[in-house]
Amino acid sequence: MNRMTKKIDLTIEGLTSEGESFVTINKKLYVVAGFLPGDKIKVEIDEDKKLIVDAELIEPSLNRIKSDCHYHGACGGCDLLELSEKVRKKEKQAMIKRALARIPNCENVDLESFNASKEIIRYMPRVRLHQSQNYDERKSGFLAAGESDEKFSGNIVPVSSCPLLMQSLNKRLNATRKILDTIPIILESLTLMSSSSTKSDRVVGHAVLQKGKTAHFCIKDLNKIVRAADLKGLTIADHTNKIKETIGETTVTGLIATNVEGGAYESEASFFVQGNIYQNANLINKVVEYAEPSEKKYIVEGFAGAGNFTLALAAKGAKVDAVESNPSAVRSGIKNIVKSGFKNVKLHEGNALKDLTKFNNPDVLVLDPPRTGTPGIGAIVEKLGFPKRIVLVFCDLEAMVKDCKAILKSGQYKLEKVAGFDLYPRTHHVETVVLISSENK
Repeated sequence: MNRMTKKIDLTIEGLTSEGESFVTINKKLYVVAGFLPGDKIKVEIDEDKKLIVDAELIEPSLNRIKSDCHYHGACGGCDLLELSEKVRKKEKQAMIKRALARIPNCENVDLESFNASKEIIRYMPRVRLHQSQNYDERKSGFLAAGESDEKFSGNIVPVSSCPLLMQSLNKRLNATRKILDTIPIILESLTLMSSSSTKSDRVVGHAVLQKGKTAHFCIKDLNKIVRAADLKGLTIADHTNKIKETIGETTVTGLIATNVEGGAYESEASFFVQGNIYQNANLINKVVEYAEPSEKKYIVEGFAGAGNFTLALAAKGAKVDAVESNPSAVRSGIKNIVKSGFKNVKLHEGNALKDLTKFNNPDVLVLDPPRTGTPGIGAIVEKLGFPKRIVLVFCDLEAMVKDCKAILKSGQYKLEKVAGFDLYPRTHHVETVVLISSENK
């Protein structure tokens, strides 16, 4: 049976929440991956199945620019590298608008001006490297993009420098890769993390061993990594990411609670920190602005990390109970609280999805969930007694839509404000801070 198709010329209209290019035909959205906004393309449509079966570029967007990275495409990190900075920022704000349009009754939400990054290069304080699993062709570096896997042995891109990384990390890339190519294949990953200061050269690491490997068995090779990469210290975890051993001093400063009194506060490479040294303070300020902490307020926080938002909220006098599941983050967070001198804050080790509801009737709920969002958020909010304010920090627009819908479904709230942040310039990733306030309190 012959397939009925037709070819038409279209222009890429924008990017989906996942960063994929799209067009609309007869009011239906079609994802056409691999292009940029403004590109003119020719698509072949299966008229029976209403599917795009092929697409080709016929005229590149006037907003395309030349890549300045040798590894672009293979690495997969900077997927918007060839789109001009002006249009990148404009498109990210448009992505937020399109996501908000999918949330019922949000026509009057206050979408603030997009918060661009002060710098679009040299902003990332951490990098994760991988060993090739092929002893015949030893290559260590970044994981290759899915479509580029077969171009590289072991699916590894042997990056010698990255424009996004702080210079303290870039200068260590080659030496680190060289030692990883020399020692036995023992690692799932190796993370390097720098302090936030561009004048500091302090870098620490976190090694995750492969299943069946032990810190004791691998300690000589791990010490070789510390020396070759000039690390102050290294945390060593098993394949479940549970820390089993440490070498040297494992903390850096400046990545947690930026500019909050009592700092600089500490973090380790073994747990998450915000990925832009220029934007973290702005993100903290927006969370504080939306939460409106004061001595009369009680705040419950989930996914607290080592206290990035926790300490800033406590600094304003609010009583804060925060929950974090990562033991290393909790350990660092408690040290940070002690250093701050704040007596009005506690950091609890636990599962935010289960343990948040142990607290009673907070005025404000603050959440900074992982990319998957907060499953069961509607029930959590109800069990907390419907806090007057909910402040949410999202690193994924799909999670934003899902969680906001779940909260608003109760009929108790309205989505009041949203602020977008460019935490990862040159990529499609967008960070949002959302304020949801009670209709009844």
